[in-house]
Amino acid sequence: MIKSVSSFITEYLAKNNSSLNETDLLKINYSLQVVLADLIKLITIFLIFLCLKQLPLFFLSFTILIFTRPLGGGLHCKTFTECFIVSIIYFTLVGLFSILSPKFNIYFYVIFFIISFIIILRYAPCPNTKRPIKNKERLKILSLISLTFWMILFFKFTNLQICNCIFGSLFLQILQLIIFNVKGVVSNAKIYKHFFSHTT
Repeated sequence: MIKSVSSFITEYLAKNNSSLNETDLLKINYSLQVVLADLIKLITIFLIFLCLKQLPLFFLSFTILIFTRPLGGGLHCKTFTECFIVSIIYFTLVGLFSILSPKFNIYFYVIFFIISFIIILRYAPCPNTKRPIKNKERLKILSLISLTFWMILFFKFTNLQICNCIFGSLFLQILQLIIFNVKGVVSNAKIYKHFFSHTT
């Protein structure tokens, strides 16, 4: 469905704008597929948390994600379906952990954040076969700053669900860095292969 919609829009633009060449149209088609896929994922997850009456946790988890993943990197699924399922599982796990998990010993959290600092310092950002990292040190520093920011908020808040949400979101991000470096470089979605084969 996503490919059909993006192809329809791209064909419409091609017919009504003669200045667009084949490379431009491929870029537009690819961008549309990414935007539509992300929009479908976001709406679906939003509706799930709306039904569970836990929208604040979704917004918090989503905010943490957009301030950590682009800096530190992470795993990429090969297809939209895989990404869609993994995204739902990701936010569901964070939501359930936020609601159901008890409070752990303070030393447990301190050790977690120390280990997280070490992992980010050692492994972030994750390399990407299709998007070469231009400024690794800058992203590493920003990743550490982001972790520090969320760590401060974690110890500042007293609401258990908020603290669990912060911890759960950061834990899954750190876990991705570990898995990524155990498995090695993970390729992006198949659409990248199609796109770059026409533009290189």
